[in-house]
Amino acid sequence: MTDSADFALPFRIEGQNVNGRIVKLNQLASDVLSRHNYPEEVGRLLGEALVLAAMLGTVLKFDGRFILQLQGKGPISMLMGDYAQGGALRGFAQFDQEKLDAALANGDSGLALLGANGHMAFTVDQGADMERYQGIVPLEGENLAQAALEYFHRSEQIATSLRLAAAPMILPGGKTEWRAGGILLQQAAKDGGTDSPPDRELRVESDDWQRLTILLQTTEDSELLDAELEAETLAYRLFNEDGVRVFDARPLHFDCPCSRDRVKNMLSGLSETDQDEMQEQETIEVRCEFCNELYLFSPTEAFSASGA
Repeated sequence: MTDSADFALPFRIEGQNVNGRIVKLNQLASDVLSRHNYPEEVGRLLGEALVLAAMLGTVLKFDGRFILQLQGKGPISMLMGDYAQGGALRGFAQFDQEKLDAALANGDSGLALLGANGHMAFTVDQGADMERYQGIVPLEGENLAQAALEYFHRSEQIATSLRLAAAPMILPGGKTEWRAGGILLQQAAKDGGTDSPPDRELRVESDDWQRLTILLQTTEDSELLDAELEAETLAYRLFNEDGVRVFDARPLHFDCPCSRDRVKNMLSGLSETDQDEMQEQETIEVRCEFCNELYLFSPTEAFSASGA
């Protein structure tokens, strides 16, 4: 087990061709969400999106990124979770506070806050010289877990069961910190390891799969969010009768690669029209949507030759 408080733990249910993952985001959830002081409902959805991005991103076997993006025309217009190989995780949300307040007063919650006709995109970015893979499905269901299950059913045809949770936790002393977690089961290829690609011709017996799914759905939010409950303990608690083999945990950490030089290079790549407009400003302000870092430039500094 890793010493990290933030990790993805792969496991396998012996003899059932079923792989699983437990993700726990303790410090990392607060690192992302507290930077923006998101309203609670926005934080819950973004926390769950970070968990899902970590679940699927840690399966990648190449040096790339996994990006989960939800978009809609409701009070929340966008949610993004971004996983980079090596365990770096970041995310952000865009929302309209006035519309959000009205929706919450109306009793809306979960995916309803993204409005009707929203969509979810899963993007695998293998690097500049490789083709991107992207799957897009409508946002359907009351929560993110239900929407993700619909994606697997439509696009991947992989039998999947999933639970996600995120919430602000009141710690001893009255301090509040965010926690997020989740657990995933997927049918997999026979004798393949925990990260093996699914073999669509192999299926777990329906009665066994239904039983495992029911067991997974008994997982309480409190178990997924409890930093003191070890992931191995949770896996054994749920599936010990079938036999559980756990693998090395994958540590996760918050990281945003933005920098002053990167922002300056971005500004220098703008059109001449945009640059001319900015030249008239006394100060140019650029804020990173992921980490909320604010970069300030004078027009002379922003558009001078860059050695970055």
